[in-house]
Amino acid sequence: MWPICDTPPEGPACPSRTPLPASSARSCSCSPPSSERPPRPSPTPPRRPPRPAGPTGSIEVTPREGQDAKERLDARSDRVPATVTAWYVDPATRQTVVAVVGPVTPEATEFAADENPAAVRLRPMSAPVRPLQVVAPPQAPTTLVGGTAITAESVRCSVGWSVRSATTLSVLTAGHCTEDAMTWDGPDRRPLGTVTRSRYPTEDYGLIQVGDPSAWRPSGQVAGGPTVTGSTPSGIGAPVCRSGSTSGYHCGEIQGLDATVNYGSGVVVSGLVRTSACAEPGDSGGPFVDPGTAQAQGTLSGGSGDCTSGGESYFEPLAPLLERFGLTLVTGS
Repeated sequence: MWPICDTPPEGPACPSRTPLPASSARSCSCSPPSSERPPRPSPTPPRRPPRPAGPTGSIEVTPREGQDAKERLDARSDRVPATVTAWYVDPATRQTVVAVVGPVTPEATEFAADENPAAVRLRPMSAPVRPLQVVAPPQAPTTLVGGTAITAESVRCSVGWSVRSATTLSVLTAGHCTEDAMTWDGPDRRPLGTVTRSRYPTEDYGLIQVGDPSAWRPSGQVAGGPTVTGSTPSGIGAPVCRSGSTSGYHCGEIQGLDATVNYGSGVVVSGLVRTSACAEPGDSGGPFVDPGTAQAQGTLSGGSGDCTSGGESYFEPLAPLLERFGLTLVTGS
């Protein structure tokens, strides 16, 4: 060491002398020659600060690292175990979070393992992620009631009678209705079925085979009237009532058998029964019943007048159709 001194030591001249203030007890300082100064130590490079901890002690990663980890998980999604319910990039830490239901299993750990471990973390969950739709309970079958509405495209008519042929269930209605459309909906707008037999003009009947018998319950009920017990025809002068989706339930009496009607434009229908019961558009195909005997009589073909000022109606007889096509009328409720 070179001392701080008042005068330079003996030997070579002090290469530099720095005057000191007068108040100082010493007048100079001597430094060693530059060639004899000790070497300076090499500077130590600054340490990279550790990555700050994110929420819940997770480690922040770069956005690219987190997204790359997620894409690697996506690539093996076909091997995801049942306990892994989701994975996503956490916007706070940029890590890919793997949500695991229940205890972390070896399968879940293996699935989440990544070439960059810091880019993935596990998150426990108490329940899995699931679609949230509600499965509607099976709808109870709708009862087919005579006189309720059936519709097809822009046409509305009425249910006549429920009939069976072996195990096939059908609805009998008017032929001028089934000639207009092949596929029909029931009273609640659910699909009812498809026309399998139709005749108009000359006669006026149509059969709609019920597409899903579990959705429809046949019956001998008549809207507003009695539940039928059979199909014995009544004679002239007998009371008769009819039901339809427009005018409802109205009564009259049988006034004639085997009537022929000219509906115009060359359309002629014969073999009809004439009654004094009123009817209105939309009532077509609806049932006629003898209210005293609860016997089914037929289905509405046409009429004149209305149910405000009065009128008359004509129906296609039921019994001959049942016999001709081997059909059985559904009776009771």
